[in-house]
Amino acid sequence: MKCFSCAREMPTQTASTPAASTTRALRSWGCIGASTAARRSRRNPGHKPTKPSCVTPSAAMNSGMPAVSVIMAYHRITPHLRPAVRSILAQTLGDLELIAVDNGTGQGLGALGEEGRDPRVRLLSFPENRGIAAAHNAAVAMACGEFIAMMDYDDLSLPARLERQVAALRADSALGLVFTAAATIDAADRVVGREFAIASPREHAAFSAYAMPANSPTLTARREVFARFPHRAEYRIAPDYDFYTRAAEAWPSRTLPEVLFHYRRHAGQTTAGTPALQVLENALTRLLAARRRAGRPEAFAELMVRTAAMRDRPPVPADTFAWLAERALEEKLAVLAAHSARRLINARRNLRGLDEGLSLMLEAQVNGGFSAEALRIFLTGPLRTHDLRPL
Repeated sequence: MKCFSCAREMPTQTASTPAASTTRALRSWGCIGASTAARRSRRNPGHKPTKPSCVTPSAAMNSGMPAVSVIMAYHRITPHLRPAVRSILAQTLGDLELIAVDNGTGQGLGALGEEGRDPRVRLLSFPENRGIAAAHNAAVAMACGEFIAMMDYDDLSLPARLERQVAALRADSALGLVFTAAATIDAADRVVGREFAIASPREHAAFSAYAMPANSPTLTARREVFARFPHRAEYRIAPDYDFYTRAAEAWPSRTLPEVLFHYRRHAGQTTAGTPALQVLENALTRLLAARRRAGRPEAFAELMVRTAAMRDRPPVPADTFAWLAERALEEKLAVLAAHSARRLINARRNLRGLDEGLSLMLEAQVNGGFSAEALRIFLTGPLRTHDLRPL
């Protein structure tokens, strides 16, 4: 991938080459912390640099630094791409930059048409699709904003989205991450439903052990959250849930109840063709989070090695839930085992699944891992167990 300003090759994001390496490269070249004029001076020695425009967040109010950096990666050109970009450029909070990551299309800003000529749009280009995590981490390393917002290339942000989220973050210095309620739209932009979300920091903390508490593309967070917890390259489909569980252990989060986002569900979206892999990656995230929250090392690298074959050829979801329940029992993580057994029964939807799930719960009781909370999770699920109320 090339830096948008100096055209040098940036480090590839892998497990052994984290996002910090990209940041160091950009800083060493002067591509972070320098204004456009300063970057031009490196290509044209006769050009004198002016005051930097991308500085540390603490100087945001006096620096010309944008309030928000919006990250949008795209690996193909669809009819939904330009409307998604347009929805960001039309925000009531105009003090923003949009970092467009061309993840292998080769078309760069040309794919964005007139919207790509807006001076607030910056480009990162990969010669090929390097994956979600690499695109995200490289964009975070380039971001100049006080806050960073997520945006998918086929969704729509309603005009007040960023204004409301930034206001919420500035009003509460302890708050790290803010989501918004989202409506569901189809390929023709028709509202067909509402996405699941729960609201309060308490509810987020409880529910994060099981799933995302809100729709992840609606997220806006402090830049230090993303800097501390880069996306992990081992996750090909669902790095956002792994990122969120780690971030939620360090910062509170909440969901704004106002619908400020339209999330598009259609046959061509990235996750539509890979449900088994998404279920597996989310299962791995639950196991890692349960270990950390039990005060144990997460042993991420070891788990990735042990599950490499599974991740290359993901099992059907029911088998993934069975595997996770058994692994949780081995590690005496009773609540995770109970939740996985419940998901197993729901996935199988037959007597075999019921027998497997009940057997796992019995084994937990016999082996001393049984708890009242685990039983409630198994019988009623996370929402009722923790008294969580969806928006």
